[in-house]
This record gives sequence, C-alpha cells and structure tokens, in this order.
Amino acid sequence: MRNMSIIFNPKISGIENIKNNIEEIANKKGIKIVPCGKQTELLVSLGGDGTVLKGFKILPSFDIPLLGLNFGKFGFLTIDCKDILKTTEDIIEEKFCISPRMYIEAEYTSNGREHIGRALNEMLIFRKDIRMVEFELTLGSTPFYFRADGIIISTPTGSTAHAFSAGGPIVFPEDKSMVIVAFAPFTATWRNCIYEGTNIQMKASKECDIIIDGQEKLTLPEHKSIKIKPGKDVLKLLVPQGWDFWKTLKEKFSWGKGLT
Repeated sequence: MRNMSIIFNPKISGIENIKNNIEEIANKKGIKIVPCGKQTELLVSLGGDGTVLKGFKILPSFDIPLLGLNFGKFGFLTIDCKDILKTTEDIIEEKFCISPRMYIEAEYTSNGREHIGRALNEMLIFRKDIRMVEFELTLGSTPFYFRADGIIISTPTGSTAHAFSAGGPIVFPEDKSMVIVAFAPFTATWRNCIYEGTNIQMKASKECDIIIDGQEKLTLPEHKSIKIKPGKDVLKLLVPQGWDFWKTLKEKFSWGKGLT
C-alpha cells in the first residue's frame, strides 16, 4: 500500500490531533495521505458508525477497503482504537481482514428524472403526515398489502441498527438478504421478515420520505413504484483478525451476561 485516505468527524474533541498522529506515523512508513479519490488504496474513518456510512458514500470504487476506527459512542461498524501507534502499524502492515458487506439500491422515476439511492445500513420509507400509509409490497411475483406508519428495508449489516430498534431480526452481516420491518403495522396484516430475493417492488398510497442511512432524504410520490435491490458489488469492510460478530453483539448489547 502506498496511498491512504482519512476522513473524520470534526465534532469529536481532539479528533484532528489523532488524524495528524496517524498521518505522521504513516508518512514515516512511506505511506502517503491523499484526498479520497482514484489514488486511494485504503479509506480510514475516524469517528462512529455515521462516519463509516459517510465513507461508504464517497468511496470512488468498491475495490477500496474501508476501515472504521471508533471514537464515537457506539461503534458497531468500527474497531475500538486504544493504541494509535499499534493500530496505525497494523493498518500499514495490512493485519486486518475483509468482511464483505452487501448494500442495497433504490430506483424510481419521477417527473422524467431517475432517482437512485444507495444504503449500507437501511432505507426508511415513512409517512409525511400523521395518517397511516397503505403499502403495496411485491416479493417475487406476490403482492402484499398492509397499513403502517412506515417500512424499513435493511441490509444484514443494518439489521443491528434502526431495524433492530423497530423490532426486526438480527442477521449475520456477511449474509446476502434484506430485512423488511414495518413501523406500527395495523393489526396482523404484516410481520417482519428476511427476504433473499433479487428485488423488492413497493408503492405507497401517500407521498413518503425515503431516509437513506440517516444521511440522505428523497421524496417518493404517492403511488409511484420503487424498486429496492442488492447492489452488484460488496463493500470491503475491514475487521480485526479473529473477528467474531457474536462476541461483538454480546459486548455492544450486553446480551447473555447472566443475571449477576
């Protein structure tokens, strides 16, 4: 590796000093720090999960690995960094492993313009006013109709994020599937599920907002069909050697620690 790019959350106290320390160590090892672009061979994110999601948005190519170092609050997509020197040396010596992560894309056309969104975690389709929305959701060739406040279409990576908070199932993040979670569905007309198909077609009876990874907002006109499908590539998210998703899950959510 010759070139590395760094992004960071400027709202975190002292983060620029950490960035400068990493740059200094990297330069001494012959690694050049460059703006994120065609020269980038590795993108390092300093912050929390939101900074990783930002990095996902700006990656010029999915051939470039993304490494998130946690300086935020929760950090499910990031690695805890207690020793900057050792962590930077591990980065340079390429001691991290690739965890392939699928993403999803949404496509629809409105007023002659094609809209495309891309999410690593989830897409939230939610009502604009106080009334429930009737959704038409087509899985394969079978349509389903139900009323709810909104729907989350999540990746396996995002199954521990917004979808989990809404009662969705947890999916191993390297799987290839989509999690469908309804917000406050009316009666028993829908239950959350894991879908392994190639695409989801959806319509809403009213205009809705589409919130993509909590960072981007689009408008879905009423009765306009939208297609959500897995992306053709995968994100190369770097994780430590010996990384164990279930151990991370236990530590982050304090699961299975007994009653004492």
